[in-house]
Amino acid sequence: MQYLFESAGKLVWTTWPSAVVALAAWISIVVSIDPAGSYPGMPAGPGLTIDEIFNVEQGVYLVEQTRALGWFNLIPGTSSEAFRRELGYNPDHPPLGRYWLGLHHQLTWWIAPPFQPDGPFVTACARTGSATAFALTIWLLGAFVTFAAQRGLNESELSPKWQGAITGLVLILMPRLYGHAHLAALETITNLTCTAAVLAIATGWNRATSPSRRAAILAGVLMGLALLTKIQAILIPVPVILWTLLRWRQHGIVPLLIWIAVATVVFFAGWPYIWHDPLGHVLEYLGRTTNRVTLNCYYFGTTYQDRLVPWHYPFVMFAVTVPFGLQYLGLVGLVAMKPAKMELQVEDRWQKRLLLACGLFPLIVFSMPGIAVYDGERLFLTVFPIWAIFVGRGIIAATATWTRIIGSRRVWLLTAVLALFQFGTNFQSHPAYLSYYNMAVGGTSGAERLGLEMNYWGDSLTRDLLQEAVANHGELTTVEILPSLHQFQNEDLIRQSPILRSRLSQVKGTRLLRLAFRRRADLNDILFQKYQSDPRDRLAGFRRKESSD
Repeated sequence: MQYLFESAGKLVWTTWPSAVVALAAWISIVVSIDPAGSYPGMPAGPGLTIDEIFNVEQGVYLVEQTRALGWFNLIPGTSSEAFRRELGYNPDHPPLGRYWLGLHHQLTWWIAPPFQPDGPFVTACARTGSATAFALTIWLLGAFVTFAAQRGLNESELSPKWQGAITGLVLILMPRLYGHAHLAALETITNLTCTAAVLAIATGWNRATSPSRRAAILAGVLMGLALLTKIQAILIPVPVILWTLLRWRQHGIVPLLIWIAVATVVFFAGWPYIWHDPLGHVLEYLGRTTNRVTLNCYYFGTTYQDRLVPWHYPFVMFAVTVPFGLQYLGLVGLVAMKPAKMELQVEDRWQKRLLLACGLFPLIVFSMPGIAVYDGERLFLTVFPIWAIFVGRGIIAATATWTRIIGSRRVWLLTAVLALFQFGTNFQSHPAYLSYYNMAVGGTSGAERLGLEMNYWGDSLTRDLLQEAVANHGELTTVEILPSLHQFQNEDLIRQSPILRSRLSQVKGTRLLRLAFRRRADLNDILFQKYQSDPRDRLAGFRRKESSD
């Protein structure tokens, strides 16, 4: 026990700068999570997005079912009542991410009850779950870089703990990644579990000898948790298996088998829905990712069906949705900072190969013919935290070079100014972070001229826009959102918005408020051009000043 306390104390002390960055990020997010009037005294956050309500509803359902039925319901061989379709369970995703959102929803509601809720769940309450996952991802990256620097893999005059803090800070400087952390969706939680699964191998398996059984078991547990979060985790094994066999040949087979076996056990044990028909339900789950409704994708002025999008879409979207300066520093980080000791150079080289492979593989998969791609960077968002490691290395290497030229004080002053400039870009983008594009395409306005998607998830329907719209419209009998992507879209926004509910009249009539977000892939061109050309049809609008990086 004393050893555990000493280890925990050492961990906290060693990584405290990263923890401070993580806490600051968490606070900056949770104070601006309100999409539609549930917390009117707090700053507004992104508007209610298309998928959030399904995740929150299922998360609250799982938490309440667990409270009602008890933990024995999660033991194999029992009834598994909470995971029955007829009671309301939806098995389209594994339960861990939604359970995480449900727990945060209940805790947030208890600490800070929302204003005039309509029903048992409010999306804003669950958004704190993504904020926590984002903060933990920052701390995780910071800890990884800190311990790597302590071992000598990242040689620099800068203290290891500050190297870790700089790497964690990079995540906040990526507007799209930071924006997803405001949403009650699975993407940020998936980033946390997938990043943990990759870093467990990059740390525990990066030795001169083949991985130990303990390291394989730990990595398997984290891999199982990633599989329990979202389907994107299945993109991890291929690069890991190839990397392991290339490095240790036949000596890597046993660790890989242990890793796969433990991950499989954790996945099955953590999802009671598949206990009664393991093969059938797993095939059903995997089949849903391929046999689904066709979605449209707007790319360089053309609308494609999701399986017909040009192969270069994921590479282009990744290139233009991360700030240009960070992209450059990431390339610097790929080739910079070689350890002085030869044995550490070997470890560093193999570690970079693993991280690069795990970062590139999702982009390669989504560029293959017949693979559905849509919604900007969302499907391959797990690439961003891994790339942040290289960006952090690039920052450290660049500052070391410039320190020799102009001195350390001026270098860190310049670095602070550039970081504040990028923070300003985030501030100007608030709360429509998912519409950010970098200077390679001329910013957001340049991306619009080139025919890239402006708003694929509806987060531009912000609280301020709703308030302005209803103020100009009087009493309402109907609210319509365009484009309509599922049958409950209008109803969901009304239930989650005290602003709209306060203006809805029970008197029959046709006083219609039509709200449109600029998802060009599904927004009728005639309707879009009508609203573009006739300002009389626009009672309110959302716009952000152009910024560049």
